[in-house]
Amino acid sequence: MGALGNVLGIIPIALGYLPTPAVGQVALDFSSIAVVVVAIFLGWRLGSLTGLIAGLGPAVMFGFVTGSTGIITFLLPVGKALTGFTVGLISQAMGPQRMQRTYNILGVVLLGFVPEAILIWFYFVNLVPFFVTGYFAQVIAPTLAVPVLIKGFGEMIVIGFLTIALVGNEGFRTFFRRFVPAERLILPV
Repeated sequence: MGALGNVLGIIPIALGYLPTPAVGQVALDFSSIAVVVVAIFLGWRLGSLTGLIAGLGPAVMFGFVTGSTGIITFLLPVGKALTGFTVGLISQAMGPQRMQRTYNILGVVLLGFVPEAILIWFYFVNLVPFFVTGYFAQVIAPTLAVPVLIKGFGEMIVIGFLTIALVGNEGFRTFFRRFVPAERLILPV
């Protein structure tokens, strides 16, 4: 799932950036699909690990391939791990019966993104201006936090609805059952 997360992050980033005023650094990144699915079905430990792995490709793309902020993009995998941790923890706390409901899944996915959103805000407003010099870092980067967060919450809404579909899909659940022993699952398949 970490490899799938990297593919779902790298391909949209490589295909192009979203049109944002004055900057071209905002790109879609759906690597959290794998993180959320693992966190909901298998819990916070594997959700966090999947987040760390799934964030590596997007970190490389944003930091080194596109040349944005280089070395401090190591926080991207940490943010995805936070999402995996939070979604998994909330899922486990709610229990399998409540996680079968559509609105609970969407709420868990959106709430699970909040720690990563705080990290994104801190990254753009505090770390980029501190570590990177020049006009971009001092002026553009702090204002870039808002469109990145809007894009991030938009992605999480899409990921939430996709997760709802996967949780309710018998074919996916059967497929998942082949790879994961039933006793390891938080959400029964």
